[in-house]
Amino acid sequence: MPPKAKKQRIVSSTSTTSTVSVTTTSASATSAPLSALAARRQKLLAVDSKASTPEIEEHLEVDLEVDNLDVDEEEKASLDSHESGDDDTDSENSDPEDDDAVDPVLAAKSPSTPQYERRDRKQYLDPQSVSSFKPSRYNVAYSTAAGLPVMMLVGMKRGETLVFQGCATIIPLIGHSTVLGYTMSGTAEKRRVGSKKGAARSGEPKEIDLSSISSFDVFSPKTHALAVIEAISMAGSQRNLMVPQRTFPTSPELRAQLETQLAQLTLGDYDTIIAIQSASGCGILGIEKVVPLFKGILSIKQNSRLRGNEDDERLAQIRFESSLSGFHPILEPTDGIAALQVPATWKDAMQVLINATVDENGGRVKRPPVSVVCGGKKMGKSTFSRLILNRMLNRYRKVAFIECDIGQSEFTPVGMVALHVVQTPALGAPFTHPRQPYRAFFVGNSTPRDDPDYYMACIKELVRTYYAEVSHTRTWDDTDDDYHSDDDEDEHIPLVINTQGWIKGMGYDLLLQLLDYTAPSHIFGFHSPSNGESNLPQSFFTTMKEQAHLAGRQQPSFSYVSAVVLGDESSASPFTKYHPADHRALALLSYFYLSQERDMDLTDLASSDKRTWDFSQALVVRRPWCWDWNQAKGIWVLFDQVPPSQILHVLNASLVALTGDKEDRVSDGSGTLDGNQQQQPEPVTDATPGKAVPLNYFPLGQYPPPPPEHTTCHGLAIIRSIQPSTHTLHILTPIPLVKLRKCNGIVKGAIHMPIHASLDHNEENSKVPGVAGVPWKNVPYLNYEISSSSYMNGSQSPSAGNQSPRLGFAPASKIIGADAKVIRKNLGRKRLQS
Repeated sequence: MPPKAKKQRIVSSTSTTSTVSVTTTSASATSAPLSALAARRQKLLAVDSKASTPEIEEHLEVDLEVDNLDVDEEEKASLDSHESGDDDTDSENSDPEDDDAVDPVLAAKSPSTPQYERRDRKQYLDPQSVSSFKPSRYNVAYSTAAGLPVMMLVGMKRGETLVFQGCATIIPLIGHSTVLGYTMSGTAEKRRVGSKKGAARSGEPKEIDLSSISSFDVFSPKTHALAVIEAISMAGSQRNLMVPQRTFPTSPELRAQLETQLAQLTLGDYDTIIAIQSASGCGILGIEKVVPLFKGILSIKQNSRLRGNEDDERLAQIRFESSLSGFHPILEPTDGIAALQVPATWKDAMQVLINATVDENGGRVKRPPVSVVCGGKKMGKSTFSRLILNRMLNRYRKVAFIECDIGQSEFTPVGMVALHVVQTPALGAPFTHPRQPYRAFFVGNSTPRDDPDYYMACIKELVRTYYAEVSHTRTWDDTDDDYHSDDDEDEHIPLVINTQGWIKGMGYDLLLQLLDYTAPSHIFGFHSPSNGESNLPQSFFTTMKEQAHLAGRQQPSFSYVSAVVLGDESSASPFTKYHPADHRALALLSYFYLSQERDMDLTDLASSDKRTWDFSQALVVRRPWCWDWNQAKGIWVLFDQVPPSQILHVLNASLVALTGDKEDRVSDGSGTLDGNQQQQPEPVTDATPGKAVPLNYFPLGQYPPPPPEHTTCHGLAIIRSIQPSTHTLHILTPIPLVKLRKCNGIVKGAIHMPIHASLDHNEENSKVPGVAGVPWKNVPYLNYEISSSSYMNGSQSPSAGNQSPRLGFAPASKIIGADAKVIRKNLGRKRLQS
């Protein structure tokens, strides 16, 4: 029996917070010449056309048919936008299928009806997150020649800042500028130079060398604090200690273009001149199409329209904002924008580390510093570690970086601890600069709580690798550094370690073990005056001094660093929109859509800062690699005991790590993988007659995880499908072929691939709505929306045709895994409230 129509009394008000009284009574269904929503729309428009005051309210009687309303989509969208009176933020959270629900905009005045009140989203406008640089026709030169890449030359005075969202290629020409802690130096030396006007005034000729230049790709997404380019000046003593930047020869066309644009500027009026090009060609902007949540993290809709009455300043601003694709300068306070602001304690702590690189005579110290950054969650450790890394790259050609935060890694996807030898600065959020590690291990989870012993064993092996193979340049391959002189052969490589945010209970014990084994020279501890529970214990520094005294080591330098608390639920900060799980999904998607040349050399993988992404094809459409599991020397499933007969079902459509032998870094991969150091294990296999060649499976509990002393992780992969008849795994991975041939082990952990990796973001361009040309009704593992009334009545038929799947009700007996038991591991962690 269909539900009866309901009569609602709507009270419209012109007050700032509109309150509407809703009373519901039963009535018979009546017919009307117009649809119910159309009639409601006309009456609401009539109310708006009349003048009213907050004290005078007008009452309307509207009959609404609950079922079978004949409303077209355009009419409904127009009505919804009229009722909301706000942007799309409120409408995204509404449920169009629940006709009995009361609109959250309405508030009932009746005592028996719940009260609702509109809450407009609080805007986040930060006046400090605005560029102090103001573009004009004098300080910005544009390329005018046809056929040449679009480029802007920007002249900045000392102290001026340029905040932007998006991505851009920065070419420093004259002077110095900083971005994310790294100092960019102009390769075209400035010696009292000027344009024709300046030369006529000073009488001095131009002396600019454009034979070679440096370039840096800078990424500034809204998921993190935006990058800030600041013009600075440097003393001669500071410049002498800086390492020369990597340069490349300038083509004749580019050189002529730069000379033409430099002639448009009065060079003597500016301390710093940089060239800005669009970096959208790298393909990173395509990540916004994969996940709707990430739409707008790099791009901004341009609303700059000429009205005919703009002055010169406004015209210059509009041109500056719209000249480069993917480059969006922030020239006025913008909602949801927060730029990177480095606290004073951060600057002091970084200066302590920089001073430690110079000895008493002004030369470079023999033993480079080893720094450890520690503190609680959401305090800015990763950002501070990135700034330290970039600052040290101005003093050293290479800097080692060990990532211990497996939940939000800097250069690798989630679940990995890794040692990197970094040669180019990290100018962006973690998902914008994935790198091939020097050595890595797959822990298999976003937290070490499930296997802390294996987590510490992996970190200790990375520290041993640093001291044995990386700390000195004579043990590191320098064949790609021919642009440096031979005098740097004895240079050492400093180390930066970023730790996890788990500093309570077992997490604190793990931190103490790491510090005792690493023996750092500098420890940076984050401290928050307002959030004492996230601080390190008061006895932390005392404990470290005692450990150093007992071990006979020199006591490390301690520095307190003020925490920058991010993600406060009660604030309107833009960082509250993205959960740590969102950042992990973003890093995984960026990793798997990464483009890698199949014949790229291993040293190029570690040193190159030029990365490209390919989002033109969804992962489900791409051609996979065929990997013969006969070459697998071991397969592990961490944290779960899986019977050998079910191992293929567990591996299918899962995210795994591909491992190899440690000695395999320079060999052909013919070594032996030892699953147990005391005794060569005999893997458990399924030898059932008629089955394919079994896998070399090492069950949990009988065998340990892959030993860190003899293995390394080359990267992650998605097992798209399995073909048992040919013992073949079809895998998707960005690992290049030169390293894929060295993989001989598979490790599956508790990391799952994001749901959007299984969907087709190019569906709108497909002739058949669905995934990779398969209609929605034929796509497996998806639950189609079912109304609650149908579920209660027992008729669970999916939506017809090619409609997109949506979250809905389904019988538990038809949902695979619905009866799975979930172990709660957070019992007793919250303190009892008296």
